Amino acid sequence: MNNKENFVSYEYKSINTTRRSAEMYIDSMNNFGWTLVEDDRSGFDHLINNLNPVNLGHNIANAAQTFGETADGSVAITLKFKRDRNIENKQKLNKLEKEYEDALSAINRIERKNAAQTMGISMGTGIIGAVFVGLSVYSFISSNVVLGILFAVLGAIGWAIGFFSNKKVGDKKSTQAEPKVQEQLNVVYNTCEKAHALLA
Repeated sequence: MNNKENFVSYEYKSINTTRRSAEMYIDSMNNFGWTLVEDDRSGFDHLINNLNPVNLGHNIANAAQTFGETADGSVAITLKFKRDRNIENKQKLNKLEKEYEDALSAINRIERKNAAQTMGISMGTGIIGAVFVGLSVYSFISSNVVLGILFAVLGAIGWAIGFFSNKKVGDKKSTQAEPKVQEQLNVVYNTCEKAHALLA
């Protein structure tokens, strides 16, 4: 009789995310009744911490391939959770959880967009610099030393601008996006607070 009374039927949920977002999920999902049952971050850390220095590049590549990489270079990991299927206020919790996940997705989209735009600007100026360097080489081959030097200087300037603009442009994009990110973070915290109250 006691076994029947204590029986709990669980539902399971897997979340594929980046290491950067994993902490947020781990800290927040318990507010929706979920318990973390598997976290493969430690597995990746184990591979990285035990790399063979003799074949470092190969081992890093294997580790990245094993755990996958997202488009922005962040390691993709899987978090697995479980929850009582008969949890109280399940419909309300699911609705709040959906709002929470939508807000996190919006934040990730903003960050990816900023990273892509920053990289595009840096690469664009770098490519222009490379074109000038190519023209410089051609000018030297054609015995046009003055023009070759001019193109070389312009090429070096293009590369320098591409290198140093990366951080500046990135900071500017982050500042511009900050209000939108904070808006979505407010949604994240508010949904967690409401969900936690339903479990109390």
